[in-house]
Amino acid sequence: MPDFAPVAEFLRPRSVAVIGASEDLTKFGGRLFRLLVQHGYEGAIYPINPKRDMLLGMKAYPSIDATPTAPDIAVMAVPRDHVRDAVRACAAAGTKAAVIITAKFSDAGAEGAALEAEIVREARAGGMRLIGPNCLGIISPASRLTLCASPALFVDSLPLGDIGMVSQSGALMATIFDRAQTRGIGFSHCFSIGNQADLDLADFVDFLVDDPDTRVICCYIEGLKDAGRFLRAVERARADGKPVIAVKAGRTEHGAAAAFSHTASLAGSYDVFAAACRGSGVVLLDDPDAMITLAASLARYVPPRRLDAAILTTSGGGGAITADRLADAAIPLAALTDTTRQGLSPDFDGPAAAANPIDMGAARSGGSVAVVENAMRLLMEDECVGLVLAPITTAPDVRLICESLVNGAEAAASGPYAKPWIIVLQPGQAGDAARRMLRERKALYCDSLDEAIRAFAGYRSLRAMQRFPVCARPTDLPDASALAGIEAGALGEDAAKAVLAAYGVAVNRGAPASTPERARQVADGLAAPFVVKILSPDIVHKSDAGGVVLDLPDADAVEEASRAMLGRLARTHPNARLDGVVVQEMRRAPLVMLIGARRAPPFGTVVTGGGGGVV
Repeated sequence: MPDFAPVAEFLRPRSVAVIGASEDLTKFGGRLFRLLVQHGYEGAIYPINPKRDMLLGMKAYPSIDATPTAPDIAVMAVPRDHVRDAVRACAAAGTKAAVIITAKFSDAGAEGAALEAEIVREARAGGMRLIGPNCLGIISPASRLTLCASPALFVDSLPLGDIGMVSQSGALMATIFDRAQTRGIGFSHCFSIGNQADLDLADFVDFLVDDPDTRVICCYIEGLKDAGRFLRAVERARADGKPVIAVKAGRTEHGAAAAFSHTASLAGSYDVFAAACRGSGVVLLDDPDAMITLAASLARYVPPRRLDAAILTTSGGGGAITADRLADAAIPLAALTDTTRQGLSPDFDGPAAAANPIDMGAARSGGSVAVVENAMRLLMEDECVGLVLAPITTAPDVRLICESLVNGAEAAASGPYAKPWIIVLQPGQAGDAARRMLRERKALYCDSLDEAIRAFAGYRSLRAMQRFPVCARPTDLPDASALAGIEAGALGEDAAKAVLAAYGVAVNRGAPASTPERARQVADGLAAPFVVKILSPDIVHKSDAGGVVLDLPDADAVEEASRAMLGRLARTHPNARLDGVVVQEMRRAPLVMLIGARRAPPFGTVVTGGGGGVV
């Protein structure tokens, strides 16, 4: 295979070709080209349109091979049947990467999947990488690069921030970007990756780990192409101090089906994915808005030393609901320090000065601005408070209240924004002036209590994560020859224990017996007490079927129990094959666990474990 350019070279390109560029804003290529120019991309732009000599005052080129130099990246939104030729032409021209917006490839069945594989072969043969197909492109404020035609980008400027996002859904990426920018939350780079026919999620996470403009990484995931590469990428992020937050589709059967039909992604086992995230340091949420709110909080504020929360609100009822919701999320309310209580006492009567939630409306002065600012400052300075949540209801001057909250946070002796805090603006249009002010002051707010609490719960997930040592295979384990003579497929208990014993796992002694008389003979060679279990490939859950008898004191009891069990199960399970019984020495232990293994694509074989079982 030819050498490929490093991913960073074309994700921060020096030149861009727009195949299908026009001035018609009803067309994808027209909108994309206009936005690329509008947002001030400083590299070379090569509009490709064989019918025009000039577009938006720029020289147009009839084909990709007519550009002065090979573009670092090309973006194309051409009919599906023309994509292969366009990819071949770009690769022949020396283009490093191409973004394919066009859909109906592997996301649309076997024919589309075959065509997708073909265009990947064309690209790789020419040393070119592919993003997509079935994606919405790139939004990169850090590079002033927009290779995307979303209406959300028709704004005066792209807010620059330090959150990087990778999304398998293009429409969701654009929606998240749009909603975030209305709250003053900016991004470094946003990548829509679609079907991941070539470059996959891990490639973009790796880029964001190395990117100096990115501090927090967000992912919307439908399915992983290479789980191992993804986990290695997020481990690199954790080692570099960059939090990774993910929302994963496919928690349910219907969600998994929708994910597959959307980007042809195998959703896989959500439980296995969640376990892998916990082990690798990924915060897993179920809501994209909460993901961005948590990302903005991680990017702006110092991580809390504790998770106890304080509530500062304009509504007693709103404070009570917020306290209930925090309890549901296992976030405790902080016990305020004596210093905080003393600081609140001039503004509040008696018990109200020690209360959490703090109801600003219960102040002696009825919730004046001075009360709000002082209370916020005290909470930000309180060493027993790790998180501050300010649900604000409709009031005579919502803007002034919110401005006082910001002033109080900034006036805290521990420094501005020294701990995570979020304003929840619950009014509708009555809060618009406050929203504008908060955007200008770069203070974090959201409109939903649920979103804020889910974001704060992410801090709890971060704190609960532990770095476990990498498992290593013991050097003294036998090789595969230890399994000689054991047939592949489902194993009976005797064969399974033989495998375990070969690998050093202690097992209780026992042996199969085809008849009750033989069961007695087996017991004579073992130590009491005994357990007898049915031996049948058709009865998996032995205890449920009455196929286990415990605490048998001697060989006579073993013979009697075996005869009774075989007779009973022959009547209750007439279609089951009964091969006899297994007689074993009975052992008890203070802990009973279930340990197993199963295949869980794309993670491969995973070990499962849990408490329980029948003693």
